[in-house]
Amino acid sequence: MGTIERRIIKIPAEKLSGVDHMFGRMINMDTEKLPAKFQTAFEKTKEAAYQNFRMEAVFESFKVERIEGDSIHLENAVVLNSGLMAEVFCQSFELVFAVTTLHGYEALDEAEENILLKLFLDSWGTALIECGNQWVEQNVAKELEDKEIYATHSFSPGQNDIPMEMQTQIFQAINPKEIGVTLNDRYMMHPKKSVSGIFGIQTEKIENRIRPCDICERKHTCPASMAR
Repeated sequence: MGTIERRIIKIPAEKLSGVDHMFGRMINMDTEKLPAKFQTAFEKTKEAAYQNFRMEAVFESFKVERIEGDSIHLENAVVLNSGLMAEVFCQSFELVFAVTTLHGYEALDEAEENILLKLFLDSWGTALIECGNQWVEQNVAKELEDKEIYATHSFSPGQNDIPMEMQTQIFQAINPKEIGVTLNDRYMMHPKKSVSGIFGIQTEKIENRIRPCDICERKHTCPASMAR
């Protein structure tokens, strides 16, 4: 059994910070200086998002047995093949698998015909799931720090040289179907506003931890980039 036992939690949207700012980055506008012609759409879609969207996460940690070359062997018989992950998690004694999802977006999007409102709803969905996922990681990191152990940043299948096929290993390990998330044959998740990731647990606190955005070629243009 790992340090973090399997857990399913609900994410309180009202407790998330930075959602309006993230929304602004999605639509490339300053929400504090939003043009008057967009104010009604902003307020209407924000209210709809907070009333109809709900978020959940499932996560669990697994002990690292050994790291050989580009492969990480876990005690649950999972083998992760990624040179990047083997480097980032070289000091980790456990890895946490996590999936965070947002329900309710598809129904609102399908019902909405106005293109601007659809764009805003999409941006609220992305902003909420990004901030919700950060909230989960920050709370797990705080829980670990209370035990004087520390979390790395999270890395996801599809980033840099991390293969998308790794989605299957995450799903087999923590069964996100219990929070309504499924995986198709192209390794894409449904609901579409879902995030999967893996982060390490280690005994040493490293102030300049490697972030996925640090080594991404889109770090200067991606609205959600932590490196901006």
